Amino acid sequence: MSTNRKSLAIVFGLSLLTMGQLSGAVEASASALPAGISFIAPEQAVTVYQLTDSLSVEVKSLLNEATSDGLRIAATIRMKSNSSKVIKIPETDLRVTTADGYEYTLQASVFNAHAIRPNTTEELSYMATVDRKDQVSLTGLSWFSVDWYTYPKTETTLLNIPVSSNIWSGPLSEITEPEYKKTWGETFRIPNIDSPLVYTPVAVQKDTTQQGTVTTVKLLVENPSGKKETLPEFSLDGRTANQTGSDPNVFPGKRVEQGPISLDPQEQRYIHYTVAIEKDTSLASLNLLTTETFKQLDAKGTPTQTSYSVGRLNIALPSGGQSDISIEGNAYEYNTPFRFDALSDAIDPNMDVSLVEMHMHENEGEGYQTVIGKFKLNNKGEQPLPLPQFQTKLVTESGLSYAGSRQTTTTQDIMPNTSYVISYSYIMPAEMKDRNFVLKLVDTKTAAPASTTIGAYRISLQTNTVNEDELSFYPFKVKMNLWQLSARTNMAPVTSPAPTTFSYKLKLDLDIERQEQVIVDQSFSKMTLELVDPTGKLLSVKTLSFTGVNRLVSGTQIIPFDNLKTDEQEYPLTVNIYESITTPTGEAKRLVGSIKE
Repeated sequence: MSTNRKSLAIVFGLSLLTMGQLSGAVEASASALPAGISFIAPEQAVTVYQLTDSLSVEVKSLLNEATSDGLRIAATIRMKSNSSKVIKIPETDLRVTTADGYEYTLQASVFNAHAIRPNTTEELSYMATVDRKDQVSLTGLSWFSVDWYTYPKTETTLLNIPVSSNIWSGPLSEITEPEYKKTWGETFRIPNIDSPLVYTPVAVQKDTTQQGTVTTVKLLVENPSGKKETLPEFSLDGRTANQTGSDPNVFPGKRVEQGPISLDPQEQRYIHYTVAIEKDTSLASLNLLTTETFKQLDAKGTPTQTSYSVGRLNIALPSGGQSDISIEGNAYEYNTPFRFDALSDAIDPNMDVSLVEMHMHENEGEGYQTVIGKFKLNNKGEQPLPLPQFQTKLVTESGLSYAGSRQTTTTQDIMPNTSYVISYSYIMPAEMKDRNFVLKLVDTKTAAPASTTIGAYRISLQTNTVNEDELSFYPFKVKMNLWQLSARTNMAPVTSPAPTTFSYKLKLDLDIERQEQVIVDQSFSKMTLELVDPTGKLLSVKTLSFTGVNRLVSGTQIIPFDNLKTDEQEYPLTVNIYESITTPTGEAKRLVGSIKE
């Protein structure tokens, strides 16, 4: 027994030394983590027990799950050799002891190794299904050497270890050990998994999609080691808060990225998990689970595999259920490029995206308001770039979120050293008075059908200013040098009696300047002129485009107002000048100027 204790101390000390070296390597790379992420060193190594002079064991996982077939007990054991030569794994019985005094022998997987190479580790799987329906607690694991050639058979106890904690009992299991409970934004390694990768939960977002309500979780993964590492397979299950008198609800999650993922030394990247939930569900935490397998032979001698999940960690979600600690939410200055998450590839590094205008527009008689945001996309590279497919959201001071509706475009690519303007519209309640928002720029492709935030800024809506001399329709500036409104009476010929009609003609002398070399297409906003009588009644409307054959140009413009909604001449008249844009819910307009007789 003293030899075992001495060997155990040596093995455990070496394990701590290895963990200390790894911790130092991880801490050295912690400065590369995005702002706001707190770094925490990896967990301590699991306890190692000496089975023989040459072999040590540790418990990787232990399952105690009630199923329809009975009680399923499974164990995965890591066995390591400290011998200098290949040695045979001894034929032993692995038994589990219950709190009520029963002992059950676990069956070894048919694919368990029978020998072990020098200084290597083998994982051995064991399982038994017990015909019991009651709740059972496990207390220990024991290894026995059985001599079947004596009568009665002789059993020798090789090792007894306690197993009162870290026992998984199925999806509804609750992880209570403090070292396996993580707060939001806390960096961790997956315990009992042979991988140096470290993880940080950085974003969680709840979306309503065509497939239902989905919670998306974004994890930052970093490889602090000096060699390429493959991401181990694990899953995340969403868990509601514990309810008095009832079990919590558990919703399985799945990883968005398919196939194997490898990280080079010091590399960082994001991975995403989606959890399909019910509409009114609020998740309180996440369980991180890994999968174990057990193989046995069926009646025909064919190997069959049983897979089961084991919980490793519980990660508390932030209050409110929405968070992204890698997004700073700084105050935004118009017409400056946004700074996006450095690890996101949703926006090409050679594509600058900036907000040039954000105004509240009118929707008369519709019962809602419309915010229109104009975004400038500038290709500063040397190759054509596809139009980025990001989405946007406006979040009010009270936390309400309004998704932007992107204008329909015909442009697919942006040429080098060229800019393009694209508009987003946001439908707001008519009674809303907010003028300060958080603007979120959203990647809808990487974790589709859910979305992830790649940038967020605090913005204030621009004030709608009315200027009769200089009108702003970014990127166009329209200077009004001269205007003249004249009336015309249209008399019917004597030979063809008809009612007398009236029309008006607006003569404009304009200077139209494009502020920057920015491309616009036919979906770009237009200039709308509304002719209004002294009582405010609308008499006629004319819409003029900045693109196309009949576009507005510098010089004299003659704009006829006919088909008037009046049977007499009116005076004085007003011409209201609007910037108008077509949105999915109709036309939205913003008053930019007004001329009166």
